Amino acid sequence: MFRRFADRVSNAVSNVTASSSSSSSSSHDARVTELSAMGFREAEARHALRVTGGDMQRATEWLLEHGMPTGISAASTATTTATPASTTTEDEDIQRAIQASLDEQNSSDKDKNKNTTPTTSRPPPTAAARKAGQAAMQRSEAKGNVTSNGTKGSAAVLIASHPQVKIPKRLSQHDKEDVILRCAARIAPHPLAVDTLLRSLKTIQAHPTNNKYQTIDTTTSGFQRSLNAPGVLDFLKAMNFHPQYQQPKTLKLAILDPATFYLGISALEQVQETSPEYANNKALLKFDKEVEQALLLANSDTKEAVKRADFMSKVPSESSTARGSHMTVEIGSNTKISRKFDGDDTLQDVVNWLGAHASIIPSNLQSGEWHLVDRNHPEALPYSNLTGVLDRTLQYIGCWPSGRLAVVPTLPHPTAVGTTTLVSSYRGLGAGPVEHLQK
Repeated sequence: MFRRFADRVSNAVSNVTASSSSSSSSSHDARVTELSAMGFREAEARHALRVTGGDMQRATEWLLEHGMPTGISAASTATTTATPASTTTEDEDIQRAIQASLDEQNSSDKDKNKNTTPTTSRPPPTAAARKAGQAAMQRSEAKGNVTSNGTKGSAAVLIASHPQVKIPKRLSQHDKEDVILRCAARIAPHPLAVDTLLRSLKTIQAHPTNNKYQTIDTTTSGFQRSLNAPGVLDFLKAMNFHPQYQQPKTLKLAILDPATFYLGISALEQVQETSPEYANNKALLKFDKEVEQALLLANSDTKEAVKRADFMSKVPSESSTARGSHMTVEIGSNTKISRKFDGDDTLQDVVNWLGAHASIIPSNLQSGEWHLVDRNHPEALPYSNLTGVLDRTLQYIGCWPSGRLAVVPTLPHPTAVGTTTLVSSYRGLGAGPVEHLQK
């Protein structure tokens, strides 16, 4: 029995080999036979070859995709089903099994050639990895979504995950009037920028056809000195100044809108009238200019030189021993002077020393136009009653062994000064209470 089965197998293999070698003589019948050996019915194989023009590979793909063709009549189907029993013998079954085994072997060899590197099985994902993947999926889905208020991207993700958090609108999302007012308030601490912008807008308003006033070069020294302040570029953008395509550093007025210019001029004028920051910094700029002129006056004025020499004659000689300690005084924003004083020297000696640099300093301190403040105090307390403490020693007023004073103008909107009394260790041994110096 086993010998008979082996003979049938060998005969089937030889039949398959013979059918493939005789394809040159009867190619069509050989292709039909080969497709039939794959498990398809003869009528299906003939129809597939007819549809694909005899292409064996396309016929095989067509059979795998369509199966039983719809165009075959019932008679041909009945003829196929009524095939003699000799076509469905055990030999044909064995041939089909052998062919299927060969196909499976060939496909496995191709897969091995493609995947030359061995693959290692991944460990199952942890709970944290799954949650991270879910969160990433939610973020990617939310990036394309737009909320009801027009927010999208990462802001939409934040709104989706934290609905109670309110994200402020960007500056570009406000209307033009609000943008102009916000930018003007941001420029307020820079009085030079406010004045320059206001003067420029009024010039353009008075000469609307002159293109010379409608172009701003942001690289010039004048722009960097007067308009290089936070909020200036946003303000100019709101006034319809936009960078040129070929010169992005040059701003050009795109549209001269009278209403927009009216809003911009009104906003800057309101800053000049009501902003405490503008008024204080404007006073500081004026003070710095006065100090600079006063310090240079001795070079051209003989009377000023005589006054300075008189003040210098009242200043004690600088200590050359270890007892002396440096006293530093700031005069304006750009000038700082320093020298040694002893602890028993008085504040009047320091004022006379300041008069030796500019005679206007003692007179303005006496009139109250300028003030002398203690930089060692965290709130920079001014000596409101300078006359009452001029005869006090530097140790008593807390300026020895480390003294830091500053000459400042009287501001239109002075900040509130605290009343906390400093401990004597902070201001030096022997220093008097702060409240005694403010009376």
